[in-house]
Amino acid sequence: MRKVLIVEDDKFLAAIFALFIKDMGFEVVGRCRSGVEAVELCNSLEPNVVLMDIHLEGEMDGIQAAEKIQRELEIPVIFISSDTSSSVVERAIISNSYGYLVKPVQRKELEISIELAYYKHKAVIDQKRKEEGFRKFISDAPVPIVIIQDGKILYLNNEALDFFHTHYIEDMMGLPFLDFVEPDHRDRFESFIASDAQNGKLPGRCLVNMKGLHGGTIETDIKGSWICFNGKDALQLFLNDSFQPQAHE
Repeated sequence: MRKVLIVEDDKFLAAIFALFIKDMGFEVVGRCRSGVEAVELCNSLEPNVVLMDIHLEGEMDGIQAAEKIQRELEIPVIFISSDTSSSVVERAIISNSYGYLVKPVQRKELEISIELAYYKHKAVIDQKRKEEGFRKFISDAPVPIVIIQDGKILYLNNEALDFFHTHYIEDMMGLPFLDFVEPDHRDRFESFIASDAQNGKLPGRCLVNMKGLHGGTIETDIKGSWICFNGKDALQLFLNDSFQPQAHE
């Protein structure tokens, strides 16, 4: 059963929303009239979805409360407001809410919004857990692994840091991967990653000369596959340095 928290400073509207929600077969776990109280109740009641008015009692408005709830507690928030001014709507969009309903709200409209928010949030959390598990797998792997998205290094494990001769992931994050492939081998690498993948895996392997963060040549055997990372296509590369790095003369 979905558990819903209603944050509305109009008692009459709050009562109507509660009737709608109960009629849907969901549970109203609480009602409150301020942003501060909404945060406190989310901590204690752990609702699945929050219905949030924007103009509330107290100094914290609904958007501020929603940002805090979603950031700290990862609970989806649906805004319900009669305010359609561009400044308010823009703030609501930036807050990454799960919906914006304009009063007066119809029962069916509310039900659909609650269901969409619940399942969208569930999908987000499931994907996040998968990626956390995947990050742990990468971190614990005994071989250098690099994740590339849009041509740039998104993540790499400790073995890959050793491969590139650095101790700090910040040195590598966001840099174009091609910067570490020797210029005369870049076409070979780009042809390799452009190959048709089978079940996500790139065919065969690619032998290229790479370089560390501070120079030196590393003869590298690369294998790879396409994966989903942070909700987008990304390239997972396994780097096998079967030779010792040689300093440039």
